[in-house]
Amino acid sequence: MARTLLARIGLVLTGLLLFLVAALLWPPANAPLPARHASLLIDGARIIDVESGTAGDPTRILVRGGRIAAIAPDLAPPTGAHRVDARGRWLMPGLWDMHSHSFKVSPQLHLPLQLASGITAVRDMMGCPERTDPLLACHADKRRWSAAAAAGTMASPRFIADASFYYEDPSLTPATVKARVAEDRARGARLLKVYNNLPLAAYRTLAGEAQAQGMSLVGHVPKAVPLAEAVARGQRSFEHGRIFIEGCFADAARWRAGHYDKLPRPQLIAHMLGARNRAGCEAIMGGMAARNIAFVPTLVTREEDARAHDPAYLRDPRLVYADPLSRWAFGDDAAGTAAIYAAPEDRALLAGVLRQAQADTLAAHRAGMPVLVGSDTIIAGPKFHDEMGLLVDSGLTPAEVLRAATLDAARFAGLDRDYGSVAVGKHADLLLLDADPLADIGNSRRIAAVILGGHLYDRGGVAALLDFVRAQAAHPGNGIRLIWGFLTSPASADL
Repeated sequence: MARTLLARIGLVLTGLLLFLVAALLWPPANAPLPARHASLLIDGARIIDVESGTAGDPTRILVRGGRIAAIAPDLAPPTGAHRVDARGRWLMPGLWDMHSHSFKVSPQLHLPLQLASGITAVRDMMGCPERTDPLLACHADKRRWSAAAAAGTMASPRFIADASFYYEDPSLTPATVKARVAEDRARGARLLKVYNNLPLAAYRTLAGEAQAQGMSLVGHVPKAVPLAEAVARGQRSFEHGRIFIEGCFADAARWRAGHYDKLPRPQLIAHMLGARNRAGCEAIMGGMAARNIAFVPTLVTREEDARAHDPAYLRDPRLVYADPLSRWAFGDDAAGTAAIYAAPEDRALLAGVLRQAQADTLAAHRAGMPVLVGSDTIIAGPKFHDEMGLLVDSGLTPAEVLRAATLDAARFAGLDRDYGSVAVGKHADLLLLDADPLADIGNSRRIAAVILGGHLYDRGGVAALLDFVRAQAAHPGNGIRLIWGFLTSPASADL
């Protein structure tokens, strides 16, 4: 009896092991590719001028060699050009997600979804702790994917910049910071990602090394670093709507020194919201604007906190595009937040944090800071459009949000000569919409076609990308690859 039971257990374990090995070794699927056309004639579109926030009269746009070759209402159709019927539609530059994260499985799960959502460029905000990694997408991966996307051999946005693995280890010394910066630069990173627990001395060394090496600091404001000092030391962009909540309250210095470490989180947040140093915050925002420092509020992450108690929100039907591990993590994060903020008055605090983050976003915009659009969340493509809606709810106009998601992002990256608007000579990274997003930002979701480097994903092509991601999210092989990557990655302990 015991032998029979052990034999059965052995067979089950052997079968499970064989299944896991097969899943890991099975070749990953490739997303559907665009149709190949030597040139495109986009006929009858109204071009959205994201600089002025206006839409022009219907016209024709010729795309050749991956760039916009001509724009005129009376363009004669070139021989062999593929005609795109854009009558009654609006044409705008492709969207730029300025806070994105990529993994080894992103070609199956994330990049096609972003592209199908109209995102043609991303700034990836986390690299690898070593040159290669089984979980995270490293610099070489992103460089290869970006080149393939431009060539039309892979369904992906372009990677216009990517950051290092984050600097957070409290044990980092000035000497180890210098060595790590040299290694990150050798790998190809030009952005150094700062995170919450980086010590003040290490931050100062990192800022100096970044300047000396022609690199930029981006990311969070470490708790040990005053916000005003981070601005003065040249941090290039600040992420997330909480930075002004944490950096602009009257007792910020005492908080950094640890005086509130034993205070329950809801009480600390209530204190931060109630002890606002408004004049000081306005001065900091003014300094940021003068230095052209960008703010990427990722308001959708604060909305996720504010709605952590909402079962309908947690059953978002778009979660069919997420793998089971990511869906579990999304639900687990929400459950953790709901447990910390369980009392009714604490739940109201989460809504208050979102409102304050939105008010800070509007204030930063009015101060002259570049406010850029980033997702930093699960199902990043669809939720990028949620983020644009939250920015409009904050007080920006649809025209201002569209410019932030396109031309302002390209300018911030120093790439506006080639990207960010619909103009002759620029790369043909375009989004064709069935309705006017200047009238309603929600119309950015009404996608008729996406064009990247002149490669056309028409309505059927976009639908095929969505179907592919939905199928890949349910495929056990991708979930197993994610779990295996998490178990074996040197980064796992820090994630």
